[in-house]
Amino acid sequence: MARTYSPKSVLRQLPLALLRAFLAQQHVPTGTEWDALAENDTNALHLAWVNLPPADRARVEHMLRQVHELASEVGAQLLVREADARGHDIAACVGELEGHHARALWVLLNHPLAFHTARQLLAAQSPVGRFWNLTTDFDGRPACTDPASLQAFKSAVALLYREQGRGHRCTVEHYERDECVYLFAYVDDYVETHTSHDDRGTLRRTPLRPTFEVVFVYTRTAGTLDMYAKGDRRWRATLRDTFCEHILGCAVPAVEQGRRNYELNGLIDRTFPLSVDPPGGIMFADIKRMRVFHFRNSARRVTLEADPKRHRDVYDMLDEHFPVERFPRDQLCVNQVTFTIRYVADGEDRERPLTFDVSFPDACNLKSLSPDQRAVGERCLREWGILCEPGDRDDTEGDGERDTGGPVDPSRAA
Repeated sequence: MARTYSPKSVLRQLPLALLRAFLAQQHVPTGTEWDALAENDTNALHLAWVNLPPADRARVEHMLRQVHELASEVGAQLLVREADARGHDIAACVGELEGHHARALWVLLNHPLAFHTARQLLAAQSPVGRFWNLTTDFDGRPACTDPASLQAFKSAVALLYREQGRGHRCTVEHYERDECVYLFAYVDDYVETHTSHDDRGTLRRTPLRPTFEVVFVYTRTAGTLDMYAKGDRRWRATLRDTFCEHILGCAVPAVEQGRRNYELNGLIDRTFPLSVDPPGGIMFADIKRMRVFHFRNSARRVTLEADPKRHRDVYDMLDEHFPVERFPRDQLCVNQVTFTIRYVADGEDRERPLTFDVSFPDACNLKSLSPDQRAVGERCLREWGILCEPGDRDDTEGDGERDTGGPVDPSRAA
């Protein structure tokens, strides 16, 4: 699981000299209180931090949150590679520093452009929930990323959102790394009112037009397009078609018939309806086991195994071990579930038990069970909206698209 950010824990990881240099670069006044600090005196350091001018502290804390996001082995490697892509060999300098927080802050201090690009790429390479979609079977054609193509694409994306009263401005940032093309579109959203205290402590309400992000990751060698965009399937399909038209110069590949996949992320919400159908023979349904992970690190997973005597106990366990205050449900993903069902077969009176496993994206052990059990299990998965088969989809779902937990590993998709 990703670590929870707190200023004190992050400050504890940073060398005092590096932190002083960073504050000086940001023109934050420190004074004699900071001059008297000693290394490893975390309490005194945190007190000095709290005593900084509120506006300066808020501005710097925003940047330290970004440092915390990249404070990992994967983040350090990405920072080194991104600096190298910009012509700076920083491997030796980064290697001499102790701790990933210090390495990330040093890069922010000395190579800010590499830092911010690495942060974008890290987010695009990490699973981020149900708004990621994968389209496969592209023919390996190169992406057109010349200025004219990018300008046409930017204008088309802005025009799409303008239909919703958004998209007055759109900025597209383009990167090519590790055989992947990344496009980050920042689109104007609706105007919001931001309420905050000014430097004198007066409460003020300020109109603000934030941007939201749409991300495209095209892997030519694998023939795949990962896209992150909020909205329904029809809207996401339109965005994907716009990318194909202006960047790839082709139509969306046709659906590969027979492919099926399982969409499990909705199960993170305890209100997800596992409906039963007594007249149709489905008497009971529950989740026996659920494997979850935080969207920033899919390699660290937790399996919750419920008490079979307690209905929906897996959600009680989820709330107990992952309090929603610390782990908002849109930051948790599900990639494996064990379902338990009781059903009555045709011509019988007694209930039969059925237990089966489903794993993201396309694994299920129903095929190893008897034909009647497989039919019951697949019927439930379809009715719950978990089993998706391209041949069953209507035109609202978009051809060639399936929800994923994030971009795929190109080596696995090839």
